[in-house]
Amino acid sequence: MLLLGCALATPPQRASRNVVGALVRRLGFLQVDSINSVERAHHLILHSRLDGYAPSMLAHVTETQRLLFEHWTHDASLIRSDWRQWWSHRFVAARERMGKSAWFQSQLGRNGKRHIAQVRDAIRERGPLMARDFPRPKRAGAGWWDWSPQKAALEYLWRTGDIAIHSRKNFDKVYDLAVRVHPEPISSSSRSAMIDWACDAALARLGCATARELSHFMHAVTIQEARAWCLDATASGRVIRVVLERGDSKPLDGVATVDWRDRANQGVPTTPARLLAPFDPLIRDRARLLGLFNFDYRFEAFTPEAKRRFGYYTMPVLFGEELVARVDLASDREAGVLRVSRIFREKSCAARAARAAAREACERLAGQLQLRVALPSACEKTLA
Repeated sequence: MLLLGCALATPPQRASRNVVGALVRRLGFLQVDSINSVERAHHLILHSRLDGYAPSMLAHVTETQRLLFEHWTHDASLIRSDWRQWWSHRFVAARERMGKSAWFQSQLGRNGKRHIAQVRDAIRERGPLMARDFPRPKRAGAGWWDWSPQKAALEYLWRTGDIAIHSRKNFDKVYDLAVRVHPEPISSSSRSAMIDWACDAALARLGCATARELSHFMHAVTIQEARAWCLDATASGRVIRVVLERGDSKPLDGVATVDWRDRANQGVPTTPARLLAPFDPLIRDRARLLGLFNFDYRFEAFTPEAKRRFGYYTMPVLFGEELVARVDLASDREAGVLRVSRIFREKSCAARAARAAAREACERLAGQLQLRVALPSACEKTLA
């Protein structure tokens, strides 16, 4: 139960706007990803925890109720809005980092300050705008990261907090002035206060963790800062010092919430098998995942096809407290089908149990996506 504290230890709730908002607050944030092979990852994270979830629910919570804002944690994420006050530290750090980056300055081009001012003024005068609303000068392309000066200016203004993501259209960002999207002022805070908040928020969701895991939860603090926080919080009795087992490695020093025994002894109720998005909170820290579950997982969408072991978009199967299999699948929306190419069983799970869990998880997700499962019998041979 302690290991599944990211809202996976209980049966899925029935989705609604209020439930979605409460769930993301409990998780803290959702990693956002553009790949739509099955469904975008932030939606898959909610599909695994909720029945009847629809992307429009998250859009309402984010763009109408403004309970979430989009920025960076360890990656691009939708974050609970009452945490935004702590992002002033990131805004300052981004301004310094981007100001020193030779690559970024080359994207801004000559007169970078003027481009930034022009983009800010355009948004102020015209309202919410996308990168495509600015003219793109013709120049030799450099691939994905060949930004126009206006695109670079938008990125700078967003990373440094002057503008915010107002909404998305076909997953393209629509920007507006931050004070119009989130009118609540950001109060200043000390670095020590931010460290205390970040480590406390991380531990509340992880249950038990090393200093590295606390640091990597949101990438808001350094490992050294997290280590110092662990010492102080242990001395004051706010957390408990524990020794953590992580696979075959030697035991590691860590901390746990004071109620960790109660949380660990609650047990896991019977829940349906579920497919997990590649960036699900339970599995996105790959080192922690390997140590806790002995599950060696790599997202292979960016791996050359010839070097992939499992597939372009492979999702682990959670059954009870175990990751029993992984499934290579994709959505064929035109045909109305969730196509399963291959299923790979973990050695620790019997073939029959893994097969049943994988089928159940695929059928559940297909139903959530309003698709039917296409599961060729040949793919099950990999479970033998």
